[in-house]
Amino acid sequence: MLNENQLKLLRHLSRFNLLDYPSCLDMLNNDGGIDRTALSYAFRPLTKNRYVSKDKRGCVSILAKGRAMFPELEPLLSAGGGEQTRQRIMEVSRMAALMERSSILVSAERQEWDVPYFIPSACWRKIAPGILSTTRFTGMLMAGKHHLAVYDIGDGAMEWQVRAEGSLFYTRYGYYETKATGMLLVCREGVRLKAARNIIRQTMWNRRQLLREGCVERNRPVKWSRSPIKLKAQYEHVYLTTPETLPASLQRILEEERYLQTLCVKNSGTLLGSQGIGDIEMHSRRLFVNPACDLLKFVRFFSAAKAYLGEESEEKAYWPKITLELCIWPEDIPIVRMYPELLELEGLTVYVYRSKKDARGDR
Repeated sequence: MLNENQLKLLRHLSRFNLLDYPSCLDMLNNDGGIDRTALSYAFRPLTKNRYVSKDKRGCVSILAKGRAMFPELEPLLSAGGGEQTRQRIMEVSRMAALMERSSILVSAERQEWDVPYFIPSACWRKIAPGILSTTRFTGMLMAGKHHLAVYDIGDGAMEWQVRAEGSLFYTRYGYYETKATGMLLVCREGVRLKAARNIIRQTMWNRRQLLREGCVERNRPVKWSRSPIKLKAQYEHVYLTTPETLPASLQRILEEERYLQTLCVKNSGTLLGSQGIGDIEMHSRRLFVNPACDLLKFVRFFSAAKAYLGEESEEKAYWPKITLELCIWPEDIPIVRMYPELLELEGLTVYVYRSKKDARGDR
């Protein structure tokens, strides 16, 4: 007899064929408090009774007996190909498992669901043909108006395909239904700050080129790039999260637009588009609202500070005199401090959100 968690793992493997061994144990650990040794004992009957197999490299694949448990399920990914292809399949499978663990459904097609759902990259390529083959996204997270290309960036040191990733934002000659509206980068717990700083720093060094609006939609293949992660204005939004904080991050992303509108009305401001400086204009004040750790918004804020308040502003005396304000959560304070000289500029203010618990304590 198989327990519920073992059946859940077999169901996942019936759809994705492969998964790395640590992620299999995570799927068996429904309560979150079981040690790895105990989990390995829960996994062992699956190999002993030939539901799955595990090779020396820790790759777990489903066998015919395991697939027979769910005959109604069609595989979403093909398990063929060499070692590089198998690693890629496990990467997508691991991300899909994380989504399901965060109560996000997985689908092979676009749906009319009111709840967020995840479409694996192989399935999304069929929906949106023309995406360059060297893109590294694991799938598309559909959440309300958001179409977020999801990436497993690990420790943040992945090889980034700057131009290829931009193909996810092509309008297909006026067809916007499959255009991505942003990115969601998922890094390992414990490296979030380091990854954020590295990505922002790499982008800031090349900001004059990377922050240019507009792009040419090319279908020609591009060479593999070994560049670190850099952000382009074309990406629109680039949110950073971890497996543990994914549900909270998604909630903040979904609430961001409504929060901006409310804040704008309360302060009699004007909402600005991507061409503006910040999110909200209130006379000479420019407000950058960043509740969901949008790395591209941090880059825009730092760039504006250098251009309008820093040394660069002296070369542009004819530019309007403005003040810059940034709203962030406490966990993002170290990101802002990566440029301490900017925090000392006159006209720059950083506001930090308080948790509901802290707010109640001040009453």
